[in-house]
Amino acid sequence: MKMLRFSCVKRLEYVVRRCIMPFLIPFLIVNVISCGDDFVEDTGGGSIPPEEIIIPPVYMLLDGPYKSGVVLTRNEDDSYIIETIDGDPWVTGGRFKEDIPEECNVLEFEYQTMLGISNLELFFADAKTNIDASHSMSAGEVPSAETWKSFSVRLKQYRKDFDWGEMGDYLRIDLGNVPDNTIQIRNICLRVMNEEERKEEEEENNEVLNKEKYEQNIKDYLNKDYNCHVTDIAVGKETISVRGNYQGDGVFFLGEIPPFVDMFKAEKIESIYKTVLSQNSFEIHLDRYVAIGGYQYDRLLSKWAIFKGGVEKDEQVSHARYVGADGVYVKQKVGAISLKSKKGLGGLINHEFLASDLDGLGISSATINIPITNFMHLSQQSGDIPYVYGGVTYYFNEEYLRSAFDVVLEQTSQRNISVAGILLVSPEGDAGELLKHPDFNGIAPYTMPNMTTIESTQCYAAALDFLAQRYSKPGMRIAHWIIHNEVDGGSHWTNMGDKPIATFMDTYLRSMRMCYNIVHQYDQNSEVFISFSHGWNIAAGGGWYKVRDMLDFMNLFSKAEGDFFWSLACHSYPAQLGNPCTWDDAQATFSMDTEYVTLKNLEVLDKWVSIPQNQYKGGIRRSVWLSEAGTCSLSYADKDLQNQAAGFAFGWKKINALEGINGIQWHSWFDHLGDGARLGLRKYNDEEYQGEAKPIWMTYQKAGTDTENEYFEQYLQRIGIDSWEGIIQKIP
Repeated sequence: MKMLRFSCVKRLEYVVRRCIMPFLIPFLIVNVISCGDDFVEDTGGGSIPPEEIIIPPVYMLLDGPYKSGVVLTRNEDDSYIIETIDGDPWVTGGRFKEDIPEECNVLEFEYQTMLGISNLELFFADAKTNIDASHSMSAGEVPSAETWKSFSVRLKQYRKDFDWGEMGDYLRIDLGNVPDNTIQIRNICLRVMNEEERKEEEEENNEVLNKEKYEQNIKDYLNKDYNCHVTDIAVGKETISVRGNYQGDGVFFLGEIPPFVDMFKAEKIESIYKTVLSQNSFEIHLDRYVAIGGYQYDRLLSKWAIFKGGVEKDEQVSHARYVGADGVYVKQKVGAISLKSKKGLGGLINHEFLASDLDGLGISSATINIPITNFMHLSQQSGDIPYVYGGVTYYFNEEYLRSAFDVVLEQTSQRNISVAGILLVSPEGDAGELLKHPDFNGIAPYTMPNMTTIESTQCYAAALDFLAQRYSKPGMRIAHWIIHNEVDGGSHWTNMGDKPIATFMDTYLRSMRMCYNIVHQYDQNSEVFISFSHGWNIAAGGGWYKVRDMLDFMNLFSKAEGDFFWSLACHSYPAQLGNPCTWDDAQATFSMDTEYVTLKNLEVLDKWVSIPQNQYKGGIRRSVWLSEAGTCSLSYADKDLQNQAAGFAFGWKKINALEGINGIQWHSWFDHLGDGARLGLRKYNDEEYQGEAKPIWMTYQKAGTDTENEYFEQYLQRIGIDSWEGIIQKIP
């Protein structure tokens, strides 16, 4: 999220120019004399194309004024030695002195490094706006190399999309996340594609066309007005019933669509998923559990649609519908947890300050990370406990569960705190390998769960069922579930490759529905949350989606496939993460078309959930948790610490006044190096600072108490207002 300024330069090979000019001039003279047209007739009656003009590479130097996390040494031969000194190293050069030829769309360089580069990222900065995080790309891993090795990446589409390569533009190169790495680099240039790269480009273009066609199929499906309908689904202890109606001539059947069946690709529905219909208005009763591929599959997870049979292709004639919450068989009942206040804490961990801070800060809600593959295994390991789901045994590490979750949840349950578990899937371990999406880019920390096979779907369902059953107990409770992390940043977080938005949302909804249906067997009050960043009507980072568009798709899928109680988990940081003075956020405006939603303009979220078309069943407001939000202190200097506290005070006055905002779960509890900014209520939890409380801790404590106004008065002058009255703005 860091918005910094950088620069980059090209070096033209004047030697090349001087060498070719003596040959080029007579060549041009000959062409002018002998060629009146584009082609010259040969004696055989064919055409000979003119000789191809060779465009030389454009060389670049890393001589820009900006760099971070590196020691950069330039050698006499214009090669460089780069020593990384932290986990976010990057370098730049100066601005281009003239436009780069449009044909030069491959970045190439030679390098040596023993550790490799975990993820090479490129930021395409232009002369006017400098760095825009949405104008970036990942070039992937750069392998280790003991001798000079070449690395190249094609940039044609990025140059086109970002209108990049003009005079004044420049390039920032991010060198992974490994400190103490030594990288030698030379001959950095932009060059013309070779034949192999042209073929790769053509293949990718064809793949894009297929993606676009698939994407359009999803959009057409969501917007289609069918005259056949699946109207109701009820899942009992042993059976499932499906009701609906159809009209028309031909053979019609009810089609079951499990998560691992892609109805947008299926030409013919397999017989095991078909039930022939004989009456226009029907009610079908089926076994809830069926044997598929060696598993006892629970049809609770399926959606159902009506099809008209065809010789070569079956025609879908209704939307596919899931069971609603009121149609799920109840295995146990637990009461709802009401929020006592709007104050919460994000990312709870087992720590000596846990009990005292929950009490001292008056915490009513919280979040906890649930990295599934950290404790789930396909084969038994030391300390694991078995869990049978669908006829297959899976294993969960009890020691991990006890230390990371149980101890924390016992404390929150004693205080009747509403906790949301954040479901994260790392592609590591045997379970992670199975749950890794087939198109995972290999770079993001988390993957979209793989639901393309019965094996992977059952594994994910087993994890959800285990967690729902274990943590729906009064003494150790997770009340709600946040489905993955910042899904508007699918390229950086919940990754399933480079997918258009409707394609991504179709898969994401499957994950949400699986969790919702499984959890509601154990807790009928549980909500599932869509997690997103502070972007709204702008993609907040490279390869990201617009949050507002994603919410529109949530509504479209809910209307088409049956509504369910999903809610919003918003990361309403300042537009510039390093600026705690959120009241100055220029990109956060009081408009439904705002680029960002931050603590400054929470009125946008409040209005969005008040609109009937956005509400559950058109009349019940969806919850809004600011599940990862806060302001930072740039340093531990008093001015920075006070700005952090003032930023929260400003935001809190809005949170507490807006009915549509249920609460904030402050992130983070402690300052953390991985956050890129000091966002904590407490300082670093290390030997030097030992988690010492910052001024923001006391400000947070005072919020919502009788002494709030008196204590918050100190921040008015810093913010530049006389009173808190009038800070709530009307959204047109």
